Amino acid sequence: MTLRLAGLLLVAVLALVPVTVLPTPPVTWLAGLALVIGGVGALTLTTPLVTTGASLAVIGYAIALALDRPAVDPVVAVAFGATLVLVLPLVHFAERARGAMVPPSVVAAQIRGWLALALLGAGIAAALTAGAGLLTPVLASARLPVVIALAGLGASLAVGALVRALLER
Repeated sequence: MTLRLAGLLLVAVLALVPVTVLPTPPVTWLAGLALVIGGVGALTLTTPLVTTGASLAVIGYAIALALDRPAVDPVVAVAFGATLVLVLPLVHFAERARGAMVPPSVVAAQIRGWLALALLGAGIAAALTAGAGLLTPVLASARLPVVIALAGLGASLAVGALVRALLER
């Protein structure tokens, strides 16, 4: 039950962040859906539902940032990314270990792996933030679709590198 509550807490954080950026109807609707779908997934230990809820939270966060254009807050962004990176393996592990007696050494190894994964994600986010700071003068005059396309490419490369690192373990 502890892993279910931890998963639910992480889903709640993911759903809450976009609303703190811009509490308008489209963002709150997506956040509500993310909380309901991801929350059900966390409580039933269903990874696809948690993935769907997390995806909705990311979409809500992107919409909130695109509409509000707040000042850059790397701490919130890194916390959001770390939460996103942790929620999926946590629920996946809980789903696979449901009903099994898991020795403390296995749980400790999982926690170390998750923390390493979160630190890797935070490092990537910090590097992307630093790169964004350097590219801001260049991209300031660019049209929004170009910026979104470049951001999507950067996110795709970061996720690809993360997946590759995980597969090589």
